[in-house]
Amino acid sequence: MDTLSLFYFSESAKDLNFTKTANRLYISQQNLSNHISRLEQMLGIALYERKPHLALTYAGKCVLQFARNYQLEEDNLRNLISDISLKEEGYLNIGFVHHRTSVVVPIIAEKFSQAFPHVTLNFYCRHTSELTDMLLRGELDFAIAVDKTHNAQIEKKFLFKDQVYLMVAKSLLQKYYGEDSQKMLETPPKGIYLKNYSKLPFVNIRSAKLISDVFECCNCEPNFLITVDFPHTVFTGFYEHIAASIITKTVYLHMKERVTPEIIFLPINTPSSLPLHSISLLKNKQKKLSRYGKYFYKITVDYFHSLLQEDTPNKKTD
Repeated sequence: MDTLSLFYFSESAKDLNFTKTANRLYISQQNLSNHISRLEQMLGIALYERKPHLALTYAGKCVLQFARNYQLEEDNLRNLISDISLKEEGYLNIGFVHHRTSVVVPIIAEKFSQAFPHVTLNFYCRHTSELTDMLLRGELDFAIAVDKTHNAQIEKKFLFKDQVYLMVAKSLLQKYYGEDSQKMLETPPKGIYLKNYSKLPFVNIRSAKLISDVFECCNCEPNFLITVDFPHTVFTGFYEHIAASIITKTVYLHMKERVTPEIIFLPINTPSSLPLHSISLLKNKQKKLSRYGKYFYKITVDYFHSLLQEDTPNKKTD
């Protein structure tokens, strides 16, 4: 079978738009159409319904599943040969969700590269649903994502249960709440009520729907003073005296020992209407891991577990 035509067919099935696929793969639309026609001629059956719009036929769906299985087995063979030859060269494709895990990805990548300098790590930042689809298609080796998939083909390794925190500078509390700021540093057993902190100005990430959901579920009208496109944690030193922020547990676990004592983290008491899922390391059960793949799996799990073990209540603020 012409494996290149099979690859182009499986890519076109993602878009169901030949022009879009051709542009994405940097080939001409005519070249793409020729490959798919060649595959249809070889199999003796149509893979697409062309009218009224492009859609897979039943045969096309069967061939697409074959193509995905073929890609998985090709990757498995590559990993097996890598282990046999001891070359320890290759690549891993890793997916992650933006505001929940992006802060720890560089640390894991650095640790991995020290052990396997000739293995390339390709990272893909996507929503969990898209990461799950990429895993099922064999396009990813792992995904660090929200655990809300129920597909039996996905293997999960629990990392932690998510939570949200208010990250704020003591001076900012003093500025907006005066004498009441000291008692606002104390955390009730179930966490703080965000509505009691609504006078504070906040930083917002445009792409993070979770932040707006937190405010809505806590019945709190946010005062967004700063809006950014990227995770705002990298700007902590810049805006700590200007605005507070809502962060997820991943960010909290990573940053709590890396900021000045001026910055405090207060867990937020969120209602059950706010879905806070577990974060897990996901993989396709059919995907065979190379030695370096097993190493990435281990250091990722170990890193998150070490963060949880180091997690202690906030130091006394006096």
